[in-house]
Amino acid sequence: MHGNSHLTPGITEFGQCGSDGAHLFQINANVPVIDALAYSSNLQRCANQLMLDSALGESGEHAKWAAIYLGEMAKAIVDDLAAATRAD
Repeated sequence: MHGNSHLTPGITEFGQCGSDGAHLFQINANVPVIDALAYSSNLQRCANQLMLDSALGESGEHAKWAAIYLGEMAKAIVDDLAAATRAD
């Protein structure tokens, strides 16, 4: 990795909504990779805990949707970082 490859490129969109499939959010550019990965890991940990709670019947419907959205955000971060490695 060289140049700005230790930063997020900021090209990944997520949060598809509406009938035209527009994306509501986009990963910001120039975030250090280590920080982005840590944030993604925290999002995924929260999503996993919500899914476990849901599987064990310890949560309501809201937890399922929260887990889906957290997982989508975590995936978008990783996808953005993967795009940076393909660009090198």
